[in-house]
Amino acid sequence: MESTEKENDILESLFVIPREVPKTILRNLLELIYDVKVTGSHFIPETGGALFVSNHTDYLDIPVQGAYAERKIVYLGKYELYHPQDEILKYLNHKNSPFSYPPLSFTKPLVEATLQSLGGIIKANLINWGSMPIIRDAAGESTTMDKRAAMQYYEKLENYMVDLMKEGEILSIYPEGTRSETGEIGAFKAMAAKIAIRANVPIIPSGISGATNMSKPEAFLSGKAFKTKIRYNIGKPILPSEFPQGPEKKAAKELTEILEQRVRSLIANPESD
Repeated sequence: MESTEKENDILESLFVIPREVPKTILRNLLELIYDVKVTGSHFIPETGGALFVSNHTDYLDIPVQGAYAERKIVYLGKYELYHPQDEILKYLNHKNSPFSYPPLSFTKPLVEATLQSLGGIIKANLINWGSMPIIRDAAGESTTMDKRAAMQYYEKLENYMVDLMKEGEILSIYPEGTRSETGEIGAFKAMAAKIAIRANVPIIPSGISGATNMSKPEAFLSGKAFKTKIRYNIGKPILPSEFPQGPEKKAAKELTEILEQRVRSLIANPESD
């Protein structure tokens, strides 16, 4: 079993595309369509874990942030994104599947092995480019959670994010918790500040403007997307030594207010050295 897993790891590594390739393609594509300007990239620490925070206006926020950062930025994605083969395998192994009967049943082992390999290659590339899967089934099989299950889920998720940053990764979070449909910044939730305090890592505030609704089909059909000005300003990190002191809940609340003020300022203007 271990031998098979090692062989799969070797096979997957052969098909991993260096991060600079999709990053360069994405950056060129963004600049071909939009008028993108990014400031403050030098504020991103060269080493060590950190938390990146920004306002969230559009799906474009993530590629703009990732494509213009020298270091890899980690984004959390659904487990299913990293295992696209699971649904196909589920169908393949269903009792009513045509692969349960000859002659297709004879090909099933080969099809399964191929799907597992392809899924592993996709996962390896996604992680290499800067994303990590969220804990599988942390919230259980049910789509609705009671209060206790929800608390357990968020506790596991917070621990996962804290561990990633302690391991030296830069994690990106949007403290509003959702995209703004109007471009107006919403109230920040305290989770971002809380995990930064727990991980004892710097927080990099940033603000984006001009991207609202610019990834929607209507923006392209109307021509509004083309050469629209998108400005992304990265600010000076807030170091752990600058975090508010006191009980975690109180400190996280105060730090959240500081973060929101910094991001609001960065949406409007870049920061100087």
